[in-house]
Amino acid sequence: MRKLSILTLATMVSGCQLVGHVTKEPPKQASEVILAQAIETAAPTAQALPAPQPLPPLDLGQLAQATEERFDVAANQLSARAFFMGLVEGTPYNMIVHEAIGGDISLQLKDVTVPEVMQAVRDVYGYEFKRSGNLYQVVPAKLETKIYQLNYLDVLREGKSQISVSAGAVTTAGSSNSGSEDSSSNSSSDNDSTEAVVGSAISTRTEANFWGGLQQTLAAIVGSEQGQQVVVTPQAGVVVVRGMPSDQQLVEEYLARSELILRRQVVIEAKILEVRLNNGFQAGIDWTAIGNDGKNVVVGGIAGTQLNNPDNIGGVFSASLNLNDFTALIELLGTQGDVQVLSSPRVSTLNNQKAVIKVGSDEFFVTEIENTTTTGDTTTTSPSVELTPFFSGIALDVTPQISEDDDIVLHIHPSVSEVKDQQKLIKVGDDSFDIPLALSTIRESDSVVRARNGQVIVIGGLMTSGSSDTQAKTPLLGDIPGLGTLFQQRRQNSSKSELVILLKPVVTGSQEWKSELERSLQSFQSLKPR
Repeated sequence: MRKLSILTLATMVSGCQLVGHVTKEPPKQASEVILAQAIETAAPTAQALPAPQPLPPLDLGQLAQATEERFDVAANQLSARAFFMGLVEGTPYNMIVHEAIGGDISLQLKDVTVPEVMQAVRDVYGYEFKRSGNLYQVVPAKLETKIYQLNYLDVLREGKSQISVSAGAVTTAGSSNSGSEDSSSNSSSDNDSTEAVVGSAISTRTEANFWGGLQQTLAAIVGSEQGQQVVVTPQAGVVVVRGMPSDQQLVEEYLARSELILRRQVVIEAKILEVRLNNGFQAGIDWTAIGNDGKNVVVGGIAGTQLNNPDNIGGVFSASLNLNDFTALIELLGTQGDVQVLSSPRVSTLNNQKAVIKVGSDEFFVTEIENTTTTGDTTTTSPSVELTPFFSGIALDVTPQISEDDDIVLHIHPSVSEVKDQQKLIKVGDDSFDIPLALSTIRESDSVVRARNGQVIVIGGLMTSGSSDTQAKTPLLGDIPGLGTLFQQRRQNSSKSELVILLKPVVTGSQEWKSELERSLQSFQSLKPR
């Protein structure tokens, strides 16, 4: 008692603090306050030492639990009633055993406590009990009803990603005629059906219907032999389960793990770059020349680049380069060509949920013409034109799967398309049509990669070639008709460019996420006028 009083007095004294002078500081911007609060709620830094804190008040319950008596227990074909009553003899626990409890128990345990023994007997023999403080009640297992709250959207979300290579098209011609009984009029139409021939294609489909499968999963866990039932109400986020106590434990564990997995979230930062290659790198970016001993970059989806050591390439930039904002990698790419940042999207999405970013414009082009000819007193030809929108810009869709260790598997489908007008002269019967058609240039890829939290994923090898004509002439002399060509010079320049996509997934709530928040706060503070 004396030691306890001294310890309590020491706790009160250590909790006292002196109030010093208050100094006024200029008000902070709202963005700085938000980032500072987010950093405080993020994961603590592993290297930081905890600040000294006052001693917490004594909890006699925790103290008793820490000093709970341990003992050895052995039983061989002992009746359950006698086992439970003898287990608490000489301990501070009380025991009530229902009259319907029967059966025998055999076990041998060493260095255990009463709660540990009760839990072990429940797991092995199925004896159900309830605990209230130091009171145990052993009761027969019977059906019981529990209500569980599950916070998740009541939506059916579907996503589809497709990439294909067209090898041509097959057109089937058809015609139809119609006329009246007196043959005063007659009409005919040509109906052609065109079917594309696909040389290679990848189609990826995702479906997020958590509530749809929850009913069947829980029903399989609890069964229905003894009147068990499961009622799911997605609108309220409530699950009602009527089952045996052992089934309720499985349901509770399943719902807890499911909600934990569903709540995992990742922020994906992307950089879409266009690298106009120098003369010495016309075969593509030489990734082995950038580095060979790091662990923070994963290279995937590289076409046309020979890698002598893929393992080293998979971790190129960790040891000597800081890739937190992609600056170092972009500067290194600048040594092999002119780098232009096309887009810098940033998206946040939950576990196994597809996220799509689309930046660009849609323009309509003629894709189908149907000619209808009507004959009667006069012949009339009516063309029917179908317009289809074509997207020109940048599109990126990603689907992450986050493991318990914050490893991330990503399905990535980037696409960069450019659509231009192309005038085509089309003759339909005796008529001619000058129609603007779509000339589409697309660079896209579809891949599945795996990376650790905070790693940079590189997708490259999407190359294009271009040419340009330049003309130089001598002033005045170059404009003379006929002779002017002697004072002119024409040059055709060819160039190659490669599309590079950088992705950095960061799991929210992790140490890497806290570092990202701290860097964002430092960026805001550096923008403040001094």
